[in-house]
Amino acid sequence: MDFTLSDVLRAIGPTASIIFAAWIFMGFLQQRYDSAVDRYRAMISNYRTDSLSSERRDNMRDQIIVYQRRCELMNYSCQCGLLSAILLLLTLIGAEADVVFPHFVLIKYLTAAAALAGFILVIVSAAFVLVESTITQRQLRDDALDVPDLAHALGEEPGSVKEPRPPTRAHHGDGHPEADRRLG
Repeated sequence: MDFTLSDVLRAIGPTASIIFAAWIFMGFLQQRYDSAVDRYRAMISNYRTDSLSSERRDNMRDQIIVYQRRCELMNYSCQCGLLSAILLLLTLIGAEADVVFPHFVLIKYLTAAAALAGFILVIVSAAFVLVESTITQRQLRDDALDVPDLAHALGEEPGSVKEPRPPTRAHHGDGHPEADRRLG
């Protein structure tokens, strides 16, 4: 068991930067999750009021259901991200253990497995964020449908989110002056 502290620091240095990146990623995930939960709760609070039109109430009900799904996806993402960070921390510990106990081959295999699983979980976590972002885009499109002048300004037909919708016209060059002006 002959090692120096510099050997340990050389072994864990590059891995430590990966750990810091994992924790920064966790902060990003937690922020998105907290934001979605706050918006979900605010929408439920607004839904409880009786001053909503029936069309707005229907649209809000559908949006609340979608927000609940977004919160679930972000929760899964946070769980994967946290598990990933734990596995990457175990990778850091394994790298140090490998320097201290260089003849234990099992340490190398366990550390390599922890690193691989940690990186895979980062990808899984990011995939959940991707799905949640797609849902967010759809929600942004549908959010103003029950306000006719906003829906028209966005190149959409007003109405309920449950109604079948033609593809959005709110893209550059579609002949809708309000949408064209917004998009530059």
